[in-house]
Amino acid sequence: MRLSAAGAVAIYRTNTLLNLLLSDRARALFTHVALYLHFCGTDHGRPGLTVGAMKDLCMQLGLCSRGRCEALLVLMRAGGLLAAATDPDRRRRLLIPTEKLLALHRSRWGLHFEAMQGLVPQAADYLAAVRNDPAFTEAFAIALGHRFVTGLRVLDNAPDLEPFAERNAGFVILFSLALSGNASDGFPPAAPVQLSINALAKDFGVSRKHVSSLLREAEARQLLMRSGAANNEVRLLPRGRDALEAMFATMYLYLAQCADEALGARTGGAEPSVLTATAV
Repeated sequence: MRLSAAGAVAIYRTNTLLNLLLSDRARALFTHVALYLHFCGTDHGRPGLTVGAMKDLCMQLGLCSRGRCEALLVLMRAGGLLAAATDPDRRRRLLIPTEKLLALHRSRWGLHFEAMQGLVPQAADYLAAVRNDPAFTEAFAIALGHRFVTGLRVLDNAPDLEPFAERNAGFVILFSLALSGNASDGFPPAAPVQLSINALAKDFGVSRKHVSSLLREAEARQLLMRSGAANNEVRLLPRGRDALEAMFATMYLYLAQCADEALGARTGGAEPSVLTATAV
């Protein structure tokens, strides 16, 4: 969990434009949806990532409005994450993911696979595949997207964390607090950790008011508690620690099941991991 949280914080700092436009949930999922549409294609075998299809799916999934979707696609093109492509049907505004976008996802997935190696025996195989096999990347993106489109949500088992998902920098603020604990205290830490609202606001490009509001809502849900002589400490309460553990456990199972499916698609059939087979 510590490795995954630290990686999420590091990746957040590389996505300035996406951070400004979308909540944590929408930002994390928007590019996954784009890859899913691209690799799934259409009934006629053509790439399926068009502006219209992306708008429709974002509205269906409640990720963002059609206007926000179009703005984000424009920014992703300007940032070199997507490129325009020609299509025989001139009515289709076709886009394709660039290597820059694919590398970003391989890095994110690889980080979690590395963290999972102590839990899932096949995680080393997932890590090798995502680094070296484009066919695995395609099959994995489709498996992730299919489960999400058909209703799987990582926070179904940790609904108390919804406020963090719906706010800009919500999760990375929570992760940053948890990461500031003493390593000997485990993760998430039970002992109080230092809190600086100014530092969090500056570090993640949000206002002090935004950070304070997020902390108040978390306190109201009994996820954490402010403490210290100058109100400069935070203690993650059992409810908050349990919710974080449930979220990470669900995410790892989701990734493992999709990676098993992707390995099977690549090799013509792979045995599912014991963890995935018994828990999903």
